[in-house]
Amino acid sequence: MERPKSTKINAVLRNTILAGAAIVVILTVGAGGQQSLGELVTMGGFEWLIGDWKATTEQGGEIHSFYKWGLNKNIITRGFKMGEFEGRGMLYYDPAEFKVVQIGIDNRGGIAKGAWDADGEKAVARLEYTPADGEKRRMASVHSKVDAETMKVEFYDMDSDGWLSDEPRGTLEYKRHKKQTEKKEDEKPKR
Repeated sequence: MERPKSTKINAVLRNTILAGAAIVVILTVGAGGQQSLGELVTMGGFEWLIGDWKATTEQGGEIHSFYKWGLNKNIITRGFKMGEFEGRGMLYYDPAEFKVVQIGIDNRGGIAKGAWDADGEKAVARLEYTPADGEKRRMASVHSKVDAETMKVEFYDMDSDGWLSDEPRGTLEYKRHKKQTEKKEDEKPKR
């Protein structure tokens, strides 16, 4: 015995609505389970990286670097300046790739692209840098916390598979830079 036409339509509608509801539930649960960059940084114990940093090269040059939160801790903007050379970039979490991505550009037209990950208590940036001449270079920088006011960054050559050279080609020690605040009213010279 065949069901009436209206019963078949009701069954199709009911199944469509149930399937739609299941999709909404799956998407909602999935979106709620996604991690933000801020959560990943906190879980990894790398919040110490955020701030302004200064280092001095062996030749006496000064390097200023910064890492700042933005967009509700979904992005870190970063920058550096060494003499006339400077660059800006950003780090964000790409949920489709399950990785923290960095992109950046410098004032000479160079572009850096890559990813960050953790190696124990160290934050490792593996980057491909393409200067204006187009000759790509691979490099990695390994960031480690020395103490609350000091960060060590080691620079490594990197092969096409992402493996780092055995020894760093350079190391910098950064000190946390505290911006000077305006003098309080009672500290200002009296006239």
